[in-house]
Amino acid sequence: MYSRVFTLRASAAQAAAGTVTGTAVELGRAYREAVCQLKVTAAGTDVGDTLDVYIDTSFDGGTTFVNIGHFTQVLGNGGAKTFVMAFCNDNPGTSAVVDVSSNANAGATRQIGFGSQLRYRGVMVDGDANGSFTYEVKAFVK
Repeated sequence: MYSRVFTLRASAAQAAAGTVTGTAVELGRAYREAVCQLKVTAAGTDVGDTLDVYIDTSFDGGTTFVNIGHFTQVLGNGGAKTFVMAFCNDNPGTSAVVDVSSNANAGATRQIGFGSQLRYRGVMVDGDANGSFTYEVKAFVK
């Protein structure tokens, strides 16, 4: 079975509040399973600082993206953490209809499978303008 690792975000700090949307990665072929990993190596400064990281996919070659997963929210005083989430195209689940303009709840996936492209989005809230989160996002596919 062919497997591959894609870096959706190389390890770097996100030090400004707001949303950072990663460049979509073209998978190049059909895969059955994907495991996405969020590795936080440094977390903000205060409990009021938060980081939400999402995994989006495209089923139409990058024209439209739909959110398929939302890692557990990282708190500014939470320290280093690693989270994983899994998706399967063989048996995607029972959630057949998903609004493409909405996001999964924190700590949840939408088991609708995944398309030909994956990307991450990081949303940081900084309560007092001194927060920063250093993290990377990878996708392991097979």
